[in-house]
Amino acid sequence: MANERPLEFGAKATKAGSAREWADLARQAEDLGFVSFQIDDHFGGQLAPMPAAMAAAAATSTIKVGPLVAGNDFRNPVVTAKESATIDLLSDGRFLLGVGAGWLKGDYEVAGITQHNASTRIARLSEAIDIFRGIWRAEPFSFAGEHYKVAETTGYPKPVSEIPILVGGGGRQVLSLAARKADIVGVNPKIVGRSINPRSMATAAADVVDEKIGWVKEAAGDRYSQLKLQLQVFVTVVTDDPMPVAEKLAPAFGLPPEVVLAAPYFQIGPLSKIEENILELRDRWDISYIAFQGDATQAVAPLVAKLAGK
Repeated sequence: MANERPLEFGAKATKAGSAREWADLARQAEDLGFVSFQIDDHFGGQLAPMPAAMAAAAATSTIKVGPLVAGNDFRNPVVTAKESATIDLLSDGRFLLGVGAGWLKGDYEVAGITQHNASTRIARLSEAIDIFRGIWRAEPFSFAGEHYKVAETTGYPKPVSEIPILVGGGGRQVLSLAARKADIVGVNPKIVGRSINPRSMATAAADVVDEKIGWVKEAAGDRYSQLKLQLQVFVTVVTDDPMPVAEKLAPAFGLPPEVVLAAPYFQIGPLSKIEENILELRDRWDISYIAFQGDATQAVAPLVAKLAGK
């Protein structure tokens, strides 16, 4: 798999002030060669991911749409399976289900939902993935687990594609689950203290990513060659003078500027350097699917045009 898997690029967006603005964002990502257009899932200023994904699908014709990632704890998995299959059907097979165990303390507070420990949340996510795939199959399905029970159902509608499941996370437990059960493994920083803070961002360093990939390989075993590895770039700044940018960002993340510049989650520098970094993601870590935030979509478009599919 390593170094031979074609590069793919995803675009992220979170909000828009109108239907036209949202449709334009989705069409722009499609026109620029991104393979996916995905939406965060939080209770802040973001659009709700499922209806936003359907609206994006209706405005486009080839790009995949979906959440990156949906918090499993905020939706019953039977509902998620049905909504996913519906969008897949109505988009002619273009739905991509990104799902995670839930992490942000503030989301749980807003929703009035107890945020259990990580092991419990990850165990629920594991069961949810089994439910998604079971409901999407042709035959009747039922499920009895520790966290969820599903009475026998035929699960209408059925998706028209094999909906890819992306599981994102940064700790060993969730990355091991992703390696065993997902189609795409999203390799993220580990959230410490249920929020973005310096301890969380310390796990964005390149040497820590080495360790994360090791966990994925160990848990995946023989299926590692079938997995696609994905990484989100949180900050992209195209500049010929990267150090002042890194020095400005460093205090917010609690990292030395040199670590910011070396961490794969920050792409700061001229396009030629960012291109080198993207190729290193694949060479060093087998990461071939890179997602950029919406504010970087146009800035990295030349690289997408040059590298996509290569």
